[in-house]
Order: sequence, then C-alpha cells, then structure tokens
Amino acid sequence: MDGSLVGTKEKDPGILMKLAKQGDEKAFSCIYELYFTPVFRYVYFRLKNKHEAEDLTQAVFIKFYESDSDFAERGKNPLAYFFTIARNVIIDHSRKKKEIVMGDRELEMEAGRTNEDRLKNIERKEICLKVKEALKRLTDDQQEIMILKFINDLSNKEIAAVLGKGEDTIRQVQSRAIRILRKEFENFNVI
Repeated sequence: MDGSLVGTKEKDPGILMKLAKQGDEKAFSCIYELYFTPVFRYVYFRLKNKHEAEDLTQAVFIKFYESDSDFAERGKNPLAYFFTIARNVIIDHSRKKKEIVMGDRELEMEAGRTNEDRLKNIERKEICLKVKEALKRLTDDQQEIMILKFINDLSNKEIAAVLGKGEDTIRQVQSRAIRILRKEFENFNVI
C-alpha cells in the first residue's frame, strides 16, 4: 500500500474499513467522518448525556480500530456494524455507570445567557423532558428500535441486523412503541 488514497471518499465503506484496519490513516479519517454523527446520535439518545456520548463514541471507533475481527466476513452494513459496537459499548458503560451531577462549566454557561435565551432553553428542556418521560414508557428494546429508526434513520432490515432480530419482530415492536408514544404525547397535549 502506498499510504495514499486518491478519491478516498468515493470508495466503498467496506474497503475503507479494511484499509483503516490495516493502519491507513486517511481511510480511518474517512470512516470517522462518515459514521461519527450517526454513532454519536445513537449513543446520545441512549445515554442522554452529551459528554458521556462523546466519550463513548470515541470508544466505539477505538474498539473498531483495535478489534481483531474482519468486518467483511460479517456481511453487515458498515453503519450497522458500528451500531453493534456502540450498543456493546453502551451496555458495558451501563454496568459501570454512576450518577452524574451538573458540572461547573454548565452552571457558568447558564449564568451568561440572556432572559430570552433562558426561556428558550427552558422550553427546549420541557419538551425534552416530555419526550424522555414518554420514552420511559417503552421497554429497552422499543427505545432502542425507535432511536435506530427515527433518530439514526436506519431501515428495518438494518435494525434487524444490528439487534439480531427478524424484520417482522422489528415492525411489531415499532408499531407497539408508536401506539404507546402517541398516547403519551396526547396526554402531554403535544399532538
């Protein structure tokens, strides 16, 4: 390998992943750019903590780079592969998780805001709390499927691959979750 990838962004993600695993920094950089945002969103909506989500997203890419397994042998969509790693990282993290308190930095940022900014922030937080409250009514499987479907825009086939379940099962779980959420949002007068 000459160490240079011409037109790397146009290459197949599977090829990029293989090159990245072989130590090609440009390929790894392209993979990182392609998948950072969807992986971060997935982790963030599972943890609901930005700083933890940033750290765990980095851990996902480190685990990908350090893993011994060959991605091509798995036959998965590259994004589904990263979501599988992310899911495992979150599970490991959840086992170790402790309660986190609002840090000094966040308090300083809040002090510098105008009243209008504070009101907008309060409204956003209220909506987020309502969504979080509604999500609590779902099982862990339902939450995960809804996040993968509506936040990360995965198809049912991709979700099935990530979770190791059938597409029919994914559709059924989604349908139940949507019914539950619809009722919750009606209770909050959001709809």
